[in-house]
Amino acid sequence: MTSILTPASSTLLTLALYAFAGVAGMAGMVLKKPGIRLVAACVAAVGFILQTVILFMGFHAQTAGGLSIGAYMQMLAWFLMLCGIVMWVVVRQEAPILFGALLSLLLYGVSARSLETVVHVPASLHAPFYALHIGALYISLALIAISFAAGLLFLYLDRRIKSKKSIPAFIADIPALNILDRINFVGTIAGFPLFTIGIVCGLFYAKPVYGSAMTGDPKEIISIVIWACFGWLFYNRVSQGWYGRKPARLMVAVFCLSVFSIVVVNLFMNSHHAFVRI
Repeated sequence: MTSILTPASSTLLTLALYAFAGVAGMAGMVLKKPGIRLVAACVAAVGFILQTVILFMGFHAQTAGGLSIGAYMQMLAWFLMLCGIVMWVVVRQEAPILFGALLSLLLYGVSARSLETVVHVPASLHAPFYALHIGALYISLALIAISFAAGLLFLYLDRRIKSKKSIPAFIADIPALNILDRINFVGTIAGFPLFTIGIVCGLFYAKPVYGSAMTGDPKEIISIVIWACFGWLFYNRVSQGWYGRKPARLMVAVFCLSVFSIVVVNLFMNSHHAFVRI
Protein backbone atom coordinates (compact mmCIF):
# COMPACT_ATOMS: atom_id res chain seq x y z
CA MET A 1 0.00 0.00 0.00
CA THR A 2 2.88 2.35 0.77
CA SER A 3 4.11 1.89 -2.80
CA ILE A 4 0.76 3.16 -4.09
CA LEU A 5 0.18 5.89 -1.53
CA THR A 6 2.93 8.46 -1.44
CA PRO A 7 2.76 11.90 0.24
CA ALA A 8 1.85 13.43 -3.14
CA SER A 9 -0.73 10.80 -4.19
CA SER A 10 -2.34 10.65 -0.74
CA THR A 11 -2.59 14.44 -0.77
CA LEU A 12 -4.40 14.34 -4.13
CA LEU A 13 -6.76 11.55 -3.02
CA THR A 14 -7.69 13.28 0.23
CA LEU A 15 -8.04 16.55 -1.67
CA ALA A 16 -10.47 14.87 -4.08
CA LEU A 17 -12.62 13.49 -1.24
CA TYR A 18 -12.79 16.85 0.53
CA ALA A 19 -13.55 18.58 -2.78
CA PHE A 20 -16.42 16.18 -3.51
CA ALA A 21 -17.77 16.60 0.02
CA GLY A 22 -17.61 20.39 -0.15
CA VAL A 23 -19.22 20.65 -3.60
CA ALA A 24 -21.87 18.01 -2.87
CA GLY A 25 -22.65 19.64 0.47
CA MET A 26 -23.25 23.00 -1.18
CA ALA A 27 -25.33 21.30 -3.87
CA GLY A 28 -27.43 19.66 -1.15
CA MET A 29 -28.11 23.08 0.33
CA VAL A 30 -28.97 24.67 -3.02
CA LEU A 31 -31.27 21.80 -4.02
CA LYS A 32 -32.66 21.46 -0.48
CA LYS A 33 -31.78 17.76 -0.49
CA PRO A 34 -30.90 16.49 3.02
CA GLY A 35 -29.85 13.15 1.52
CA ILE A 36 -27.16 14.78 -0.61
CA ARG A 37 -25.89 16.73 2.39
CA LEU A 38 -25.69 13.51 4.39
CA VAL A 39 -23.77 11.74 1.61
CA ALA A 40 -21.39 14.71 1.43
CA ALA A 41 -20.83 14.58 5.19
CA CYS A 42 -20.13 10.84 5.00
CA VAL A 43 -17.63 11.33 2.15
CA ALA A 44 -15.91 14.01 4.23
CA ALA A 45 -15.72 11.51 7.10
CA VAL A 46 -14.15 8.95 4.72
CA GLY A 47 -11.59 11.58 3.73
CA PHE A 48 -10.83 12.14 7.40
CA ILE A 49 -10.38 8.39 7.96
CA LEU A 50 -8.03 8.19 4.95
CA GLN A 51 -6.03 11.13 6.22
CA THR A 52 -5.80 9.49 9.66
CA VAL A 53 -4.47 6.28 8.09
CA ILE A 54 -1.93 8.34 6.13
CA LEU A 55 -0.74 10.04 9.32
CA PHE A 56 -0.33 6.68 11.07
CA MET A 57 1.62 5.37 8.08
CA GLY A 58 4.20 8.03 8.85
CA PHE A 59 4.08 10.07 5.67
CA HIS A 60 4.45 13.20 7.79
CA ALA A 61 6.97 11.84 10.26
CA GLN A 62 9.43 14.47 11.39
CA THR A 63 12.72 14.43 9.52
CA ALA A 64 16.05 15.51 10.94
CA GLY A 65 15.14 19.08 10.05
CA GLY A 66 11.48 19.04 11.05
CA LEU A 67 8.08 18.86 9.36
CA SER A 68 7.27 20.52 6.05
CA ILE A 69 4.97 23.53 5.81
CA GLY A 70 2.59 21.33 3.79
CA ALA A 71 2.55 18.73 6.57
CA TYR A 72 1.60 21.37 9.14
CA MET A 73 -1.23 22.57 6.88
CA GLN A 74 -2.51 19.03 6.40
CA MET A 75 -2.33 18.42 10.15
CA LEU A 76 -4.45 21.53 10.68
CA ALA A 77 -6.90 20.17 8.08
CA TRP A 78 -7.05 16.92 10.08
CA PHE A 79 -7.93 18.82 13.25
CA LEU A 80 -10.53 20.81 11.31
CA MET A 81 -12.22 17.60 10.21
CA LEU A 82 -11.99 16.11 13.70
CA CYS A 83 -13.72 19.16 15.18
CA GLY A 84 -16.24 19.19 12.33
CA ILE A 85 -17.19 15.56 13.02
CA VAL A 86 -17.49 16.16 16.77
CA MET A 87 -19.66 19.24 16.17
CA TRP A 88 -21.75 17.26 13.67
CA VAL A 89 -22.59 14.90 16.51
CA VAL A 90 -23.07 17.64 19.12
CA VAL A 91 -25.37 19.97 17.14
CA ARG A 92 -26.88 17.18 14.97
CA GLN A 93 -26.28 19.17 11.79
CA GLU A 94 -24.03 18.44 8.81
CA ALA A 95 -22.96 22.08 8.53
CA PRO A 96 -19.85 21.85 10.77
CA ILE A 97 -18.30 18.93 8.90
CA LEU A 98 -19.14 20.55 5.55
CA PHE A 99 -17.53 23.80 6.73
CA GLY A 100 -14.55 21.71 7.81
CA ALA A 101 -14.36 19.97 4.42
CA LEU A 102 -14.34 23.28 2.53
CA LEU A 103 -11.67 24.78 4.79
CA SER A 104 -9.63 21.56 4.63
CA LEU A 105 -9.93 21.63 0.84
CA LEU A 106 -8.37 25.09 0.88
CA LEU A 107 -5.57 23.95 3.20
CA TYR A 108 -4.86 20.85 1.12
CA GLY A 109 -4.80 22.87 -2.08
CA VAL A 110 -2.18 25.22 -0.62
CA SER A 111 -0.22 22.41 1.07
CA ALA A 112 0.43 20.55 -2.19
CA ARG A 113 3.02 23.19 -3.14
CA SER A 114 4.78 23.12 0.25
CA LEU A 115 5.38 19.42 0.95
CA GLU A 116 9.13 19.75 0.43
CA THR A 117 9.68 22.99 2.37
CA VAL A 118 10.87 21.96 5.84
CA VAL A 119 10.14 24.06 8.93
CA HIS A 120 13.16 23.66 11.20
CA VAL A 121 12.34 23.18 14.89
CA PRO A 122 14.90 23.36 17.74
CA ALA A 123 16.13 19.86 18.63
CA SER A 124 15.25 20.39 22.30
CA LEU A 125 11.53 20.43 21.49
CA HIS A 126 10.12 16.90 21.68
CA ALA A 127 6.74 15.14 21.70
CA PRO A 128 5.22 16.99 24.72
CA PHE A 129 5.79 20.28 22.88
CA TYR A 130 3.79 19.07 19.87
CA ALA A 131 0.98 17.65 22.02
CA LEU A 132 0.61 20.49 24.51
CA HIS A 133 1.49 23.51 22.39
CA ILE A 134 0.86 22.74 18.73
CA GLY A 135 -1.86 20.13 19.36
CA ALA A 136 -3.89 22.36 21.68
CA LEU A 137 -3.52 25.38 19.40
CA TYR A 138 -4.45 23.40 16.29
CA ILE A 139 -7.66 22.10 17.85
CA SER A 140 -8.47 25.61 19.03
CA LEU A 141 -7.76 27.07 15.57
CA ALA A 142 -9.95 24.42 13.98
CA LEU A 143 -12.82 25.33 16.30
CA ILE A 144 -12.25 29.03 15.58
CA ALA A 145 -12.36 28.38 11.82
CA ILE A 146 -15.61 26.39 11.94
CA SER A 147 -17.16 28.94 14.30
CA PHE A 148 -16.03 31.72 11.97
CA ALA A 149 -17.87 30.13 9.05
CA ALA A 150 -20.99 29.79 11.19
CA GLY A 151 -20.63 33.35 12.49
CA LEU A 152 -20.19 34.82 9.02
CA LEU A 153 -23.31 33.04 7.78
CA PHE A 154 -25.18 34.13 10.91
CA LEU A 155 -24.35 37.80 10.30
CA TYR A 156 -25.33 37.57 6.63
CA LEU A 157 -28.65 35.84 7.31
CA ASP A 158 -29.44 38.05 10.28
CA ARG A 159 -28.89 41.16 8.17
CA ARG A 160 -31.10 39.83 5.37
CA ILE A 161 -33.86 38.94 7.82
CA LYS A 162 -33.66 42.25 9.72
CA SER A 163 -33.87 44.21 6.45
CA LYS A 164 -36.73 41.96 5.29
CA LYS A 165 -34.84 40.85 2.21
CA SER A 166 -35.33 37.44 0.67
CA ILE A 167 -32.75 34.71 1.20
CA PRO A 168 -30.94 33.73 -2.03
CA ALA A 169 -31.93 30.29 -3.25
CA PHE A 170 -28.40 28.93 -3.15
CA ILE A 171 -28.22 29.31 0.63
CA ALA A 172 -31.88 28.93 1.50
CA ASP A 173 -31.30 25.55 3.13
CA ILE A 174 -28.39 26.46 5.39
CA PRO A 175 -28.87 25.95 9.15
CA ALA A 176 -31.16 28.23 11.10
CA LEU A 177 -29.74 31.15 13.09
CA ASN A 178 -30.00 29.29 16.38
CA ILE A 179 -27.96 26.37 14.99
CA LEU A 180 -25.28 28.71 13.65
CA ASP A 181 -25.14 30.45 17.04
CA ARG A 182 -24.90 27.06 18.74
CA ILE A 183 -21.88 26.15 16.58
CA ASN A 184 -20.26 29.44 17.58
CA PHE A 185 -21.03 28.74 21.25
CA VAL A 186 -19.52 25.24 21.21
CA GLY A 187 -16.43 26.53 19.39
CA THR A 188 -15.95 29.25 22.00
CA ILE A 189 -16.52 27.11 25.09
CA ALA A 190 -14.19 24.34 23.87
CA GLY A 191 -11.73 26.49 21.95
CA PHE A 192 -10.69 29.13 24.48
CA PRO A 193 -9.42 26.74 27.21
CA LEU A 194 -7.41 24.86 24.58
CA PHE A 195 -6.01 28.10 23.18
CA THR A 196 -4.99 29.07 26.71
CA ILE A 197 -3.24 25.74 27.23
CA GLY A 198 -1.39 26.16 23.94
CA ILE A 199 -0.25 29.70 24.78
CA VAL A 200 0.88 28.82 28.32
CA CYS A 201 2.80 25.76 27.11
CA GLY A 202 4.39 27.80 24.34
CA LEU A 203 5.69 30.31 26.88
CA PHE A 204 6.92 27.45 29.08
CA TYR A 205 8.87 25.82 26.25
CA ALA A 206 10.18 29.18 24.98
CA LYS A 207 12.21 29.91 28.10
CA PRO A 208 14.88 27.17 27.75
CA VAL A 209 15.06 27.65 23.96
CA TYR A 210 15.13 31.45 23.69
CA GLY A 211 16.23 32.38 27.23
CA SER A 212 12.93 34.00 28.25
CA ALA A 213 9.25 33.15 28.21
CA MET A 214 8.46 36.54 26.64
CA THR A 215 10.93 37.94 24.12
CA GLY A 216 8.77 40.57 22.40
CA ASP A 217 8.50 38.35 19.33
CA PRO A 218 5.67 39.46 16.96
CA LYS A 219 4.09 36.01 17.24
CA GLU A 220 3.93 36.31 21.01
CA ILE A 221 2.32 39.75 20.82
CA ILE A 222 -0.36 38.81 18.28
CA SER A 223 -1.06 35.58 20.19
CA ILE A 224 -1.69 37.54 23.39
CA VAL A 225 -4.03 39.88 21.48
CA ILE A 226 -5.94 36.90 20.08
CA TRP A 227 -6.09 35.32 23.54
CA ALA A 228 -7.49 38.53 25.05
CA CYS A 229 -10.20 38.85 22.36
CA PHE A 230 -11.05 35.16 22.59
CA GLY A 231 -11.14 35.42 26.40
CA TRP A 232 -13.52 38.39 26.22
CA LEU A 233 -15.82 36.36 23.97
CA PHE A 234 -15.60 33.34 26.29
CA TYR A 235 -16.34 35.46 29.39
CA ASN A 236 -19.38 37.13 27.87
CA ARG A 237 -20.70 33.87 26.47
CA VAL A 238 -20.46 32.15 29.85
CA SER A 239 -21.28 34.88 32.37
CA GLN A 240 -23.23 37.48 30.39
CA GLY A 241 -25.29 35.18 28.20
CA TRP A 242 -24.11 36.68 24.93
CA TYR A 243 -25.74 35.29 21.80
CA GLY A 244 -26.41 36.34 18.25
CA ARG A 245 -24.58 39.14 16.45
CA LYS A 246 -22.05 40.21 19.10
CA PRO A 247 -20.36 36.82 19.52
CA ALA A 248 -20.55 36.21 15.78
CA ARG A 249 -18.73 39.49 15.06
CA LEU A 250 -16.11 38.86 17.72
CA MET A 251 -15.46 35.33 16.44
CA VAL A 252 -14.95 36.74 12.93
CA ALA A 253 -12.42 39.18 14.42
CA VAL A 254 -10.64 36.36 16.31
CA PHE A 255 -10.42 34.33 13.10
CA CYS A 256 -9.05 37.26 11.09
CA LEU A 257 -6.39 37.90 13.76
CA SER A 258 -5.49 34.19 13.67
CA VAL A 259 -5.10 34.28 9.89
CA PHE A 260 -2.92 37.39 10.23
CA SER A 261 -0.81 35.54 12.79
CA ILE A 262 -0.34 32.47 10.60
CA VAL A 263 0.10 34.15 7.22
CA VAL A 264 1.62 37.58 7.82
CA VAL A 265 3.71 36.87 10.94
CA ASN A 266 4.92 33.42 9.89
CA LEU A 267 5.70 34.36 6.30
CA PHE A 268 6.69 38.00 6.26
CA MET A 269 7.85 39.12 9.70
CA ASN A 270 11.09 38.63 11.61
CA SER A 271 9.88 36.09 14.15
CA HIS A 272 11.04 32.93 15.92
CA HIS A 273 8.00 31.32 14.28
CA ALA A 274 8.77 32.49 10.74
CA PHE A 275 8.57 29.54 8.34
CA VAL A 276 11.96 30.41 6.88
CA ARG A 277 13.74 30.59 10.22
CA ILE A 278 12.19 28.16 12.72
